[in-house]
Amino acid sequence: MMQTGYQTAIDLAKTILQMLSIDDVCANKGAKWSGGAYSVPWFGEYRAVDSGSPIEQVLWLHYLIAEFGRIPTGKLIAYRDIRGAAFYESKFIARAVRPIVKCFGANPQALRDIGTLLGGHAANAGDTAVTISPLPNLPITYILWTGDDEFPPEGNILFDETAPSWLDAEDLVVLASLGAYRLVSEFKKRADQTK
Repeated sequence: MMQTGYQTAIDLAKTILQMLSIDDVCANKGAKWSGGAYSVPWFGEYRAVDSGSPIEQVLWLHYLIAEFGRIPTGKLIAYRDIRGAAFYESKFIARAVRPIVKCFGANPQALRDIGTLLGGHAANAGDTAVTISPLPNLPITYILWTGDDEFPPEGNILFDETAPSWLDAEDLVVLASLGAYRLVSEFKKRADQTK
């Protein structure tokens, strides 16, 4: 999406959002309304929607206008099992899975440690895994399998089965990518602090 595409998506989502009940949006999405604007919990910290980058704003607005969002069940699904995912799967792997494997493949325990620092919790998958929730109701599980002499490390990212009720396949790539970026950047920041 080009910059103008982001603005078009932002404007359209804001138009839809204006038609929704503020009380319902806040109650069902965990958002806050203050000073004529919404804030969303992003990695546990409230962020004004207009304060985000264009891609964050689109994602947050799409979350706020989700019509049929459901409470997570704990049943995990692969990205490829989401309707429309086939078109975006290569982007999903390149932008979300590979950065996790590249950063944490040699140190899988760090994935769990950093995820926990970001408010997540250890998950029972792969050799190590962590579940984080960038947005309420949208837990994402990042998984690593440790490599050996014959095979390199591998990774995967799973979603709660209810994720597609909140965001479409394209937005879920963005959500998983931003989560991966947050995990990687937090790891690098802490590594720099210990030097």
